[in-house]
Amino acid sequence: MELFIHWNVNPTIPINFHLFTVQWYGLMWTLSIFGCFFLGRWILAKENLSEENLVLIIQYIFIGAIIGARLGQVFFYQPGYFMAHPIEIFSVWKGGLSSHGGIIGGLVAIYLFHLGHPDFKLLWLLDRVALIIYLPAALIRFGNLMNSELIGKVTTEPWGFIFPGETEARHPVVLYESICYFILLLIVIQIYRHMGDKRPGFYVAFFFTFTFLTRFLLEFMKVPEAMVGPISSTQLLSIPLILLGIFMFIFTYRKAAQAA
Repeated sequence: MELFIHWNVNPTIPINFHLFTVQWYGLMWTLSIFGCFFLGRWILAKENLSEENLVLIIQYIFIGAIIGARLGQVFFYQPGYFMAHPIEIFSVWKGGLSSHGGIIGGLVAIYLFHLGHPDFKLLWLLDRVALIIYLPAALIRFGNLMNSELIGKVTTEPWGFIFPGETEARHPVVLYESICYFILLLIVIQIYRHMGDKRPGFYVAFFFTFTFLTRFLLEFMKVPEAMVGPISSTQLLSIPLILLGIFMFIFTYRKAAQAA
């Protein structure tokens, strides 16, 4: 008896709006923006702060993340192709967004917002964004699943997915990743509810360490875009971010110990 899941989902939502169609992937991005807004409101209310600049912060981060994600795809994964077809760099709707590039673009956007609004401390901004970022990460990975992209290696596990055009079951790695990010979101929100802002830098350290450790490990089940020796290029890009997170944990705990 075959136990595999035949995955053949239409990436377009079957609702007729006459003038346009809606893609699941685009819907996940939209839900991400709204989700970040409501989580941001909750954090600001918990800290008795004004939400006056919340929408502006979200705009900065999402624009920076999209630009960074596209440039990351160009320079990290497909430099040869885009050098030969430079106009394709602007064809974002055709797909091709790098999560590592998105993180870099988001960090640049946060720094630019900080420069224009110095009343917001940079570490405070980074920590608050680190609390929220798991939600869009999880939703966008679910959007990847609805597009049947970023598929995993062949598996004999009964929960393997047979994707369109495939005859063998494969690991639904983006589904694993989405679930992991939702779990990390629940964990970090619970930590924040109990610890609050007692250790500045903790949440961004948590984000870099555990997000990219998760990404590194799941890559072993994914079909790599490129290999660098025994690991994929994505794993290679994840290593410095994991080390950055560990360094920030050490910095956070040393600073807390000095203040005690």
